[in-house]
Amino acid sequence: MVQSEASLLDAVEHLATAERQGDVAAIAQLLAVDYLGHDPAGRSQDRASVLRAYADGGALLTTVQLSELQARIVGEIGLVTGVSWMQGRQGLEHVNLRLRFLEVYAWRDERWQLVAAQNTRLPW
Repeated sequence: MVQSEASLLDAVEHLATAERQGDVAAIAQLLAVDYLGHDPAGRSQDRASVLRAYADGGALLTTVQLSELQARIVGEIGLVTGVSWMQGRQGLEHVNLRLRFLEVYAWRDERWQLVAAQNTRLPW
């Protein structure tokens, strides 16, 4: 893979597919060891908590659709903004969210890895 906006967007799409399929191994490959994010409620998430949520079945997403994607590369950092629509469940809670997101990827080991993310809930 080459470091380009197209390869960055491929990584974003690959992560969305892995989340929808509950593919813990693929999610683990795309999340950096030092990943830190914040969900729409403002709660912090690290790599271990995200992987645990998918591994134990606590996160089960049936829909993950991305739109309005924009990518930009600054040195070894890739910035992606967009809108995601997610349906499924988180624990016992039904999820049906539209989110605006900012994801920060780092080019490491010849691939993009997600190092930070911020999600903001959008109205319907």
